[in-house]
Amino acid sequence: MNRQCCRFLSLNVVRSMSETVSLKSLFDGPGRASFLTATAIGRIPSAMRTLSCILLVQQLTGSYGLAGVIGATLTLMAALFSPVLARLIDTRGERGVLIWSALASIIGVILLIAAAYSDLPSYSMLLGAAVIGGSAVQFGSLSRARWVQELGRGRALERAYSLESMIDEGGFVVGPMLVVPLCLQVHPTAGILVATVFTIVGTALLLRSGDSKQNVAISTPIVNGENRHGDSIIRIRSIQLIIVALLAMGYLFGSADIVIVAFAEDYGQPNAASYIAAVFALGSLTGAALYGMRLWPGSTRLKILVTYWWIGLGTIPILLAPTPVMMAVAVFVCGLAISPGLIVSNLFVEQVAPAHKLTEAFAWLGSALATGAAIGSIVAGYLIDELGVRSGQWSAVAGGLLCGTLAAVGWNAFRTHEDMPQHPD
Repeated sequence: MNRQCCRFLSLNVVRSMSETVSLKSLFDGPGRASFLTATAIGRIPSAMRTLSCILLVQQLTGSYGLAGVIGATLTLMAALFSPVLARLIDTRGERGVLIWSALASIIGVILLIAAAYSDLPSYSMLLGAAVIGGSAVQFGSLSRARWVQELGRGRALERAYSLESMIDEGGFVVGPMLVVPLCLQVHPTAGILVATVFTIVGTALLLRSGDSKQNVAISTPIVNGENRHGDSIIRIRSIQLIIVALLAMGYLFGSADIVIVAFAEDYGQPNAASYIAAVFALGSLTGAALYGMRLWPGSTRLKILVTYWWIGLGTIPILLAPTPVMMAVAVFVCGLAISPGLIVSNLFVEQVAPAHKLTEAFAWLGSALATGAAIGSIVAGYLIDELGVRSGQWSAVAGGLLCGTLAAVGWNAFRTHEDMPQHPD
């Protein structure tokens, strides 16, 4: 491993600097711009739902703990049901699933707002949050699965995943910038209502772009002694490790959502939360762009190790930030590694998962992130209520360091067919 790390940090870096690629070629195929636009719009609500619920509940109740529980309920239900929805899409196509999930999302929003403004107990809002989360389709997993159909394996697919991460993070720049002013200056419910509008528009545009084909013909060799055609996705050891690592990464995200809001309010600048959250996403967007412009050397598992540890170590400045401006700088530095980490995670899963289960496989990654975020929201909210903002910052750092540690622990398990010695014919 040391030899490979030295190679990564020295000789091959020089070669990689001369191997630039263009993302424009990805738009050349027919219909690509259409489904990218649809899924880009459909992904914006992912950056709005949880934060808008946190702000809605916190404004009405004054409790970060309850806000964390409501936000975590939405996120956890999304984590539980998104693989189910993805499996239905893999087997039955997109149209029916997208229509019914959009309708369920509308119903969930109505239930949440009705509960928030009724005389019912505060926890009655859990039902609405659960319906919203349970009906949330991962538009990013749909888009990534289509890229495999369009491009097959190779460098073009890696570029496509870089573009996907840029679109993801673009949503997380736009989303928080919209949510905080909408909830704090327009109306507490404005954030979740606008998120629902984006969901409806994204769904309608994707339906117009046509259903994806379900006949991906890509070989899926045996990895780690497991037949990937016969076994369930979740039974593959290396994917289990990726999922656990992304749980830790999601824990960082969930903690950061609460910490950013609480830190800004504690400093006396509550509106700064939107800018800090947007800068966090901007760092990840920048990381995705930098990753996509170069052909980075090293195996997929080496890239996992490097990016996951960067995420872990990059959380430490969050503890040292004394002002909102410095907090924005800290989260930007951490964010630079997030998209590359997610890109290599998607590349790894695409190499390991059966081709006919790719939408489900990508959904499991999103599910792991969402589950971790739910846990992080609950823990950070409780810690902030009981011990103060500083304890929430420690919670976020713990999630990042755990992510890096799991990458090191899983070094041998993250071995794919691309890393295996090639035998002469």
